[in-house]
Amino acid sequence: MTTVTLAHVADRAGVSTATVSMVLHNRGRISEATRLRVLKSLDELGYVYNQTAANLRNRSSNQVGLLLHDITNPFYAEMTAGLSQEMEHHDLLLFLANSEESGERQQKFVDSLMRNNACGMVLCAAKETPPLFFEALKRRNIPTIMVVRPLDDVDFDFVGTDNFLGTQLATQHLLSLGHRHIAFIGGSENSVSRAQRMGGYSSKLLEHHIQPNSNWVVASLASQSDGARVAEALFERYPEITAAVCYQDIVALGVMQTLRKMGCVPGKDFALIGFDDITEASLVTPGLTTVSVASKEIGRQAGELLFSRIQGNDEPPKRIILPPALIVRESCGFR
Repeated sequence: MTTVTLAHVADRAGVSTATVSMVLHNRGRISEATRLRVLKSLDELGYVYNQTAANLRNRSSNQVGLLLHDITNPFYAEMTAGLSQEMEHHDLLLFLANSEESGERQQKFVDSLMRNNACGMVLCAAKETPPLFFEALKRRNIPTIMVVRPLDDVDFDFVGTDNFLGTQLATQHLLSLGHRHIAFIGGSENSVSRAQRMGGYSSKLLEHHIQPNSNWVVASLASQSDGARVAEALFERYPEITAAVCYQDIVALGVMQTLRKMGCVPGKDFALIGFDDITEASLVTPGLTTVSVASKEIGRQAGELLFSRIQGNDEPPKRIILPPALIVRESCGFR
């Protein structure tokens, strides 16, 4: 079977190969009649654009990589949607990979993107990623935007939220409702984001002359089941706790399960606040009060910044911090 080329399409449409190329890439000034004639010829001949060949010619592609550490987390699903929509707007293809906190898998994905001449990537780095990884990434000179998990390295663009302020808002809300025995549940002990959120929680307690109780601060995996597990152990040991700020909504949903199991009614016998404002937060009963970090907007702005870098924007690295907002629902009651 003969491969259909640009020359075949140009001959059929009665135009130059340059005109066909401009139609394919939606560039240049071409009359609507000519464009439609070229598109009709492309369709009739069954022309298929060879992106791989174009990548080799141009030493670049329209491929963008997104590397996350946990694609099962609803927060990242919403962030990915925002990024995907922004990439589609610029005719870029998004490829998703899940490191599952593995530095080795993370490295393999980056190597694969480089072999395929990807034009950029968005990265939420795996925990304990060694400095050598980031140094090598700089040498490769591929536009890269870091998201969600903050880095000390100021040589990379970053898009995220104000974790400290977010838990300040949550803790202040519980304090204003009269709670004084407030726990902090969730997150990994070596997480920078968790440290920032704990900082906001502790600072508000101290501001109200309440000494934070380290026994009421517990870590957990990012899952409902582990949130339920650690909450059950915590509440059985410290029944005086009346409220909790959770590191993530997904953990808070697990805590809600435990409360019901123990005969407590969330929003009546216990006040609960999550973090992220995932879709499920508004669907459960009672609705989960949470800190919204505009996950979809994080993805959109990361995509917008990445595209500007791909286009040649060489300004100093940017740090975009989106302000959090407290979304009040029924899980804290209305005292």
